[in-house]
Amino acid sequence: MAAMKKTIKTKDGKLYVISGASRSGKTWFTTKEATKAKRVIAWDPEDQWAELPGFVRITKKADLLKAVQKRGPAKIAYVAGGNLTKQFDYFCGCAFYWGRYCGPCNVIGEELADVSTPNKAPGNWGILLRRGLKRGISIYAISQRWAEADKTAIGNATEFIIFRSVGDDARYMSRKTGVSVESITGMKQLDFVRYCTATGRGVRGRMQ
Repeated sequence: MAAMKKTIKTKDGKLYVISGASRSGKTWFTTKEATKAKRVIAWDPEDQWAELPGFVRITKKADLLKAVQKRGPAKIAYVAGGNLTKQFDYFCGCAFYWGRYCGPCNVIGEELADVSTPNKAPGNWGILLRRGLKRGISIYAISQRWAEADKTAIGNATEFIIFRSVGDDARYMSRKTGVSVESITGMKQLDFVRYCTATGRGVRGRMQ
């Protein structure tokens, strides 16, 4: 009898890199997409996700650690203060634990240029990007200026969601995706291009 081969079955998550100028539609898009899931955890330095229905505001490390040890539906917004870089690293560690050991989840990272650099993604953020997707974690990585954020997210992206940008920001996203600078700078508020890295195709859309 031939030996049976064992295969590891996974339901991979996706990494969405979302770019655009302030008030172009980035957070609104993410709200519509990410919150369809029953389990969502958001890095919320602007205290905006915590205001949405169903989200629980958490401000202390101990409370965040306690929350991510629970299974079942939950929507968590971590509103951190103090050293944001250290707080973000702690948040990413907790988010990875929650997704790996308690079930698939959506992770939202706002204003990433404030807590990462154009180099390799640091610490727990890098672990989340490199190892989280194969554990069913989907990540929504948001930044106005991706030229100032990390290249790990750019390199691992499943999709780019590009809202209107100008100047160097538009040129940077054009180089990374092939979407023309004119398309990026010419969009109106709430217009976007959804670019799939697997197919190399972009589709225009508009938030309604």
